[in-house]
Amino acid sequence: MAAIAAGAWFYFNPQEVESANSGLTTQELALPVATIQEQGSSANALNLSSETLPKISTEEPSLGSDQALPALENSDDFFREQVARLSPGFSPWLKEDELIRKFVIIVNDFSQGLRIYKHMKPFTLTEAFIAEKDNQGLYLSPKSYQRYNQMASAIDDINVKDGLQTFRTLNALFQQIFKEFSYPESYSVDDLFQKAAAEILTAPVIDSRIALTKAKLGYKFNDPKLETLNPVHKQMIRMGPQNTRIIQNKLRLLTEGLANMMP
Repeated sequence: MAAIAAGAWFYFNPQEVESANSGLTTQELALPVATIQEQGSSANALNLSSETLPKISTEEPSLGSDQALPALENSDDFFREQVARLSPGFSPWLKEDELIRKFVIIVNDFSQGLRIYKHMKPFTLTEAFIAEKDNQGLYLSPKSYQRYNQMASAIDDINVKDGLQTFRTLNALFQQIFKEFSYPESYSVDDLFQKAAAEILTAPVIDSRIALTKAKLGYKFNDPKLETLNPVHKQMIRMGPQNTRIIQNKLRLLTEGLANMMP
């Protein structure tokens, strides 16, 4: 699951390729430079011991004769069922249609460090971003972080073993969208998810006051080092340090488990 949230002033317009039989667009993006496995020993890079990881079968799970994998165009109910079973807290983000397509497209964006507004728009939060002012000027209010508490809690509730088995169950459906990106055969959908997770895991965690500056649309970070971060890292900062830690801690376990499952 990804950290899906608002932030309308970050809008990108990359080269796009129309997806067949869909009103949604997919992007033809450059191959990511490195997957998380190439950043060093995965257990060391993620600060995990193999003893903390569940033993997951690398075989594709059998759904049984009474639960065949649905066709992609009819997969919304199945996807909702699988995700809600992992964590009921995800329910508010499962009301859209073409859920798997939208989910994989966002993962693809995140793997590039991108956060594309028109892909995120269906999952925008209803609560407004909160900036406050003190004697030092504008700053990001801790009250704004609370908008993401439910998302962080839903991610934290995922059982790692169940999450990895669900990923394997849905993998064939993910593959159908992944093929539209035209990546080289050496780059897999597992690599895509690993790279997206790596972007989230490398986001900074900031406990101190974050100064803001008014922009044409919304606000921007006053610190140039923060303002030049990629959109995924900025999104994690807007979620607040506590929520970022919760999400990163769970992703470390899920990512390491996925790496152990990969051939």
